[in-house]
Amino acid sequence: MITGDAPIIFGSGVELQMATLYLTEQYTLVKVEGEALRVQPSGSKPGQVVRVPINKIEQVMVLGEVTLTTPALHVLLERRIPVHYLTAHGRSRGALIADWGKNSGVRLAQYALCREPMRSFAVARQCVAGKLHNMRTVLLRYARGRDDGSTLQEAAQTIQRCLRELARLETPTDTSDRMHGLGPLLGFEGSGSAAYYGVFGHLLKGDWSFAGRVKRPPTDPVNALLSFGYTVLTNQVVSLVHAIGLDPGLGVMHQPGFGKPALALDLVECFRPIIVDSVVITMINTGQITPQDFDAELGAYRMRDSIRRSYLEKLEARLNEQIQHPIFGYRTTYRRCIELQGRIFAKHAQGEIEQYVPFKVR
Repeated sequence: MITGDAPIIFGSGVELQMATLYLTEQYTLVKVEGEALRVQPSGSKPGQVVRVPINKIEQVMVLGEVTLTTPALHVLLERRIPVHYLTAHGRSRGALIADWGKNSGVRLAQYALCREPMRSFAVARQCVAGKLHNMRTVLLRYARGRDDGSTLQEAAQTIQRCLRELARLETPTDTSDRMHGLGPLLGFEGSGSAAYYGVFGHLLKGDWSFAGRVKRPPTDPVNALLSFGYTVLTNQVVSLVHAIGLDPGLGVMHQPGFGKPALALDLVECFRPIIVDSVVITMINTGQITPQDFDAELGAYRMRDSIRRSYLEKLEARLNEQIQHPIFGYRTTYRRCIELQGRIFAKHAQGEIEQYVPFKVR
């Protein structure tokens, strides 16, 4: 494991951020060379070829047209190092992950929980509650001492009303339909999210056009930052969930689909505001990113390579920032907090703890 806050930069498009290797240079070739990966950018000179020690890598993020040879993939799989494939602009294409391991019991418990509407509804309610709570916390933090603080306060009050109604929502008793009861729950989640993103632009300094959340394609630079960050964070959760022995594809709130990491999407909800959104706000408000750092293509905005690397660096620094865990009380990193949420889910599925408790910050 690598310690410290700064990334190890091996060369153009090759960065090892706290044990996550990002391959961003297009048409790069990656081979095995002894106990290292040999990363050779297209048309590179001998001095531009870099070697990354395999024992310092915990996962690999491949962005765009990068080729890993079969021997390289075999070595990564043998050491249970997941490889996530994304487009050059950050849209997830899938992951190559080692076998499930020996803990089949936790997956059987997960499948059983997801087949029980009352239990799965209770966990889904907690996932939504954690997300809305952390969105409200972000707004209240920025509302203090601001001229437009009342606008942020009103949005926070709307989210609080959603949380109250969510708590009153009756648990479904109809076991014939897994979706029974999720409609109202998702309605409160949607109302709270609309209030949050409706004032998100007020959190940003400078000339940024943000009318609301637009996912695909991102129609402005802020949405491009959010979408890219959410994808990277979700892939981090996929790796952590898989390492626990859970099935990332079967969740309680997001419906399963081909190649869709439903459980990872459930667990990531409460971390989006406090990790990705926090990084976006900080980088914009400190001038580390400007609207000129993006290119528009057919109405969709994309980050330029230089700012994308800087953004990845800040996301990794945030993931490795230490906080006091709100449930267990000791200091640990956000990355470890995500893993612990997966373990809390697993313990609840196996009946070892009575309730799934979401991650909430003060």
